[in-house]
Amino acid sequence: MEKCACGCQGARQDQDARELLERYHQFPCEYMFKVIGFAGPDFMAAARRAAESVLGALADPQAQVRCRPSSGGRYLSVTLEVPVAGANQVLAIYSALKQVRGVVVLV
Repeated sequence: MEKCACGCQGARQDQDARELLERYHQFPCEYMFKVIGFAGPDFMAAARRAAESVLGALADPQAQVRCRPSSGGRYLSVTLEVPVAGANQVLAIYSALKQVRGVVVLV
């Protein structure tokens, strides 16, 4: 993997991700984010707030954010289906979701 001028790999990974998003999606579009994390009283709201930190308030949070507990109740799967303007916005939302406490997997 290529390194950027500062010695990190993040810049190249972001560029690769941006190119793939632009190749396979026509922006603007609805984009689905799936966040799986430890079930807690605030996990779904925290995931929604992370997306809203990039997008602004969601037009219809009830329709755009769904959640489902795992069969054992230990994990919570949160699905966000939101309108995005472009690849940069998708990457910014993923970055915000990574900061949510308790996240195990982002899809």
